Amino acid sequence: MKNSLIFILGFICFHSAMAQKKGFYKISAESGDGIYSLLRKQGLDPVKHYAEFIALNEKNLTNGSELRLDREYLIPDTPDSYRKKAVSITNGKELSLFEKELAQISPKSEKLKNAVIYLMASQQTSIESNKISVLKNQIIQQLAEKLMVHGAQVYLVENKKPSVNIHEMGYYVETINKRYLKNSGKYQRLLLINLNKGVTNSKYFDVSVFHHDNSAMGERFAENIQHIFNENRITKDRKTYTEVFSDKHTIYLAKNALPAITLIDIGDSKDPNIEERIAIGKNEKDFTNMIASGVLNDYADIEIEE
Repeated sequence: MKNSLIFILGFICFHSAMAQKKGFYKISAESGDGIYSLLRKQGLDPVKHYAEFIALNEKNLTNGSELRLDREYLIPDTPDSYRKKAVSITNGKELSLFEKELAQISPKSEKLKNAVIYLMASQQTSIESNKISVLKNQIIQQLAEKLMVHGAQVYLVENKKPSVNIHEMGYYVETINKRYLKNSGKYQRLLLINLNKGVTNSKYFDVSVFHHDNSAMGERFAENIQHIFNENRITKDRKTYTEVFSDKHTIYLAKNALPAITLIDIGDSKDPNIEERIAIGKNEKDFTNMIASGVLNDYADIEIEE
């Protein structure tokens, strides 16, 4: 009996270790969860993964398919998992943008299921402002989530420095292009969000949208985003054109990165280097909803054409 017990315990430990090694992770069920809702919260198609989930977790289910709140469950760590659908890339390593937050994230649609969005964020200040840094992170996190829940693959290409010299831009180009080639044939766009010093003191988000003058796809991407900003503007004046990149870093990215690129610049409406800005409400949730809507519209335009 003792030897049998040792064998059983050893088998369970071995099975658990092998499951983790093969690409599984553990989560706990919450009150009201069923297998379908548990899988959906992780970004997984319940129909596709239901049988696999049952096979992996049979001993922790009651009546064959009911979850228990006092148990942890193995989830397949697949490419369509939310742990893989939104990642940050730093020094070549991919880390999930969402871990503990996954239980509160619910899928909305598959409208962006063949879309890959690369995000970069920066601020044009020599000294990093803590307020700007916090705001930047909030915008990126919320935007990544809003794109992900519609099925998009989101890559946050991290820029840890307030400014990057032209030689260091090669790293970002290489990081983006490597993944672009892996996702060949999909809708792929690079979205830069730049926060200026005046953004934390302004009553509004004063935005301007830029594109590269040699990219028709980048221009249309910019126009689709700007259209949403115009629909939600506070001022009466409607901006009818997007602007063209002029700084060397963004031009370098536009010329060397493979995805079409658009820049959203947020900052001081009195900046003499920018002809016109659109004033919208200063609410990160609404702001990121607008950007996501612009992406959805641009993607829909491409699908209609095809």
